[in-house]
Amino acid sequence: MEMATAAGLTDIREFVVAGDVLDHTLQVVQHAGREGYEAFVLWGGIRSETTGQLLIVSAYQPRQKGVASADGLLVVVDGEALHRANEAFYARGEVIAAQAHSHPTGAFHSDTDDTFPLMTLQGGLSVVIPFFGHGGRDDIDEWAWYRLVDVRVWEPLDDATRVVIAE
Repeated sequence: MEMATAAGLTDIREFVVAGDVLDHTLQVVQHAGREGYEAFVLWGGIRSETTGQLLIVSAYQPRQKGVASADGLLVVVDGEALHRANEAFYARGEVIAAQAHSHPTGAFHSDTDDTFPLMTLQGGLSVVIPFFGHGGRDDIDEWAWYRLVDVRVWEPLDDATRVVIAE
C-alpha cells in the first residue's frame, strides 16, 4: 500500500470506508448537531496497489468553529488546523482522500461547499450527511457523495465509482 501520488485519485473507482471511520464521523457530526452546528471530519486514505481501491482507514476532526448566522450555518477550519491535519495524515502514510460534513437539512453540495473545500486532491470525495447525522448508518442512502473533478468542480458520484462500507 502506498500514498496517492501527485496525480491525485482520479483513477480510483472503488473507495472502501472502514466501519470505525464511519462511526467516528457520525459521533462528531451528531455531537455538533445537538449543539445546532455543522461539523467536518477528514478521512485519510491509502491506495491499494494490488486491488486499485482507495482504503479509507482513518478519520480526523480538525479544530473547527461552528458558526450560526441569519444566512445559515458555517464551519470554519483555519489554515493552521488544516496544516496539522495534513501533517497527521502524512505521518501515517495517508492522504486526505475525503471530507465528510453535516447539514441541518437535506444532503447537497452548497456553493460554499464547492468553493471552500478542505479536501483538494483531485478525484477525492466530499460526503454530505443530512440532518446532522441523526439517522446514523440507517440513513446512509440519503447521504450525498461527490467527487472533485476539477478546481472547485464537484460532481455526484457516477455509476463507475463505488463506495463500500467495510465492517
